[in-house]
Amino acid sequence: MRILSALKIEPSTYYNWRHWQPSRQAKRRESLKPYILDVWKTFKFYGYRRIAAYSQQTDGPKVSEYMTLKLMRELGDKSRMQKVIASPKLW
Repeated sequence: MRILSALKIEPSTYYNWRHWQPSRQAKRRESLKPYILDVWKTFKFYGYRRIAAYSQQTDGPKVSEYMTLKLMRELGDKSRMQKVIASPKLW
């Protein structure tokens, strides 16, 4: 307890940190990452919308488009087909 007072940390903060458990949503997100990575490795040209549609059609976990987008950003995955944006032409 003297260490906590020297560091100016409340005992309740320490015990909350010590007994911390990830939330149900965080556990689900971590369980979906291998699934999305597996689909992406199988179909490299699929973007987040196609991966989400694929998850809705198969027996795997159902994942929304936005969740797929967020998880793909965390994993660093991108579709091989990228939309090319033309730069503005100067006259």
